[in-house]
Amino acid sequence: MSNTGIIQRFFSELQAISNEGGWVFWALIVLAFLIAFSMLTIWSAMSWGETRVLSGQQWRRLFGNWEKEKLLVDKIRAELGETKNRGMEEIEQSLFSKARRRIPFAFVLIGTAPLVGLLGTVSGMMSTFHGMAASTANAPIETISRGISEALITTQTGLIIGVPSFVVCTFLKSRLNQCELTFQRIEAEVLKGI
Repeated sequence: MSNTGIIQRFFSELQAISNEGGWVFWALIVLAFLIAFSMLTIWSAMSWGETRVLSGQQWRRLFGNWEKEKLLVDKIRAELGETKNRGMEEIEQSLFSKARRRIPFAFVLIGTAPLVGLLGTVSGMMSTFHGMAASTANAPIETISRGISEALITTQTGLIIGVPSFVVCTFLKSRLNQCELTFQRIEAEVLKGI
């Protein structure tokens, strides 16, 4: 199957699912993009940009195994001179503040995904009950089927978005905590002897 055939099939499947999932499905798709953007900004923030004493690459090496990088620790100590306490606080803010702010927001978005899926379940069940109350012979079955389809698709989509996102964001948070702990050790080493 060619690339254009795969793309056409993907879009036809997406259209079929979106027709069955209703407006809640599209709300979940928008939420999925917001979650992805949020996690990409966290990942970007954890690329450890340049500070006044070290480059991003040097920080990555230092966070990888700071005990083998004593020369970089000595460089930090020499660059900061007499302002070691304040300098280390500024570096810590520069390195970690953006990721610290964004992780809780990402978790809020992730927690919202299953709840929006549940909203789709309620919406689908309302359509189902509306179809059951209809008086014509063919309308109830069609309406009931559409309502059940909407309920199942949105619930599944909310969980498909929420569960893997939660795992990835938990990994990012764990990595951030590990780097912060390493930074505290580096800071203790830099401030030793004051």
